[in-house]
Amino acid sequence: MGFWQGAVEVMAVKTDEMPAPRPIALVALARSALASPILRFLIVGGGNTLLYAVLSLLFMWLLPFSKQVSSTLAYLAGIPVAFLAYKTFVFRAGSATSHSEILKFLVTHSINLVMSYAMVAVLCGGFGLPREVGVLASCAAFAIIGYILMKLWVFRSSS
Repeated sequence: MGFWQGAVEVMAVKTDEMPAPRPIALVALARSALASPILRFLIVGGGNTLLYAVLSLLFMWLLPFSKQVSSTLAYLAGIPVAFLAYKTFVFRAGSATSHSEILKFLVTHSINLVMSYAMVAVLCGGFGLPREVGVLASCAAFAIIGYILMKLWVFRSSS
């Protein structure tokens, strides 16, 4: 059964031949969708990307920093938020935060940043593909590698 087929069935749930009120069906649909750690991972990633964009723009507009400094500060400011969201919401790691988890998370981000930079350089510089293709490919790789490393290494003991 596919996701959408299940969604239609959830919305058609009946109690004593009366259709369930739509808000209850939508809550059930949201709960079933959020049961997927991959969907939660994408939600946190999207939220963190939005946070980065907003902070980066605010730093550029309100402070006398260059685009590069603003971007770096926004990225660094988002790391603790991302760590907590991935730990608690995505992988539901209930244990106390350890130095090892933090270090592994920072290593994961470093690996992803280097990999993203290298991918864009190779795809665009080496193969002559448009910059948009390189950026989209590196975003996809960033998400896949990040999920795998976090699930199997960073938060392994609790997921």
